[in-house]
Amino acid sequence: MKCSVALIALLALAAGAVASPLRELGDFDLTDQNARTRAYRFPKAKITAMTVADHQGSGQLAPWIQKFYDRYENRIDIDGVADVSMIPKPLRGMICEVFRKRLAYSVMLDWGGAVVKRLGYEKGVANIYVIDRRGVILRQVTGPLNDDSEQELFQAIDHAILGAPRR
Repeated sequence: MKCSVALIALLALAAGAVASPLRELGDFDLTDQNARTRAYRFPKAKITAMTVADHQGSGQLAPWIQKFYDRYENRIDIDGVADVSMIPKPLRGMICEVFRKRLAYSVMLDWGGAVVKRLGYEKGVANIYVIDRRGVILRQVTGPLNDDSEQELFQAIDHAILGAPRR
């Protein structure tokens, strides 16, 4: 009997954790590789798929980004943040040049690490976030593209676009 009550209490606690609101990102400003300030403000007009990585995890991002573009085109914002907090100040100019040469699109550079810390980012792998219009992080997955994570993120984005409640 005691085990049944404990199991029910544990299940209720787990259900409450799933149903509780996820953390909010909040507004921030970062510069990109072209020294342009990117002001990120909520509420936003679109849902955001945000990619975050350090050098080691950056190699896993391209397939994710391509999937988002293929499926959603311009219906969502697709943005990237690079964790460059470990780069010493004297090397920052060189790092910006590397980004400019390799990427045609804007990537926000988090020199201080404050934004990636707020996201709860995992070093060494790609981190992909679905963020609603209010700045609430609906889903996070880490690592290389795989079918299960792709479907999980697509479902979260589709529900957010339609304004449907999360599951």
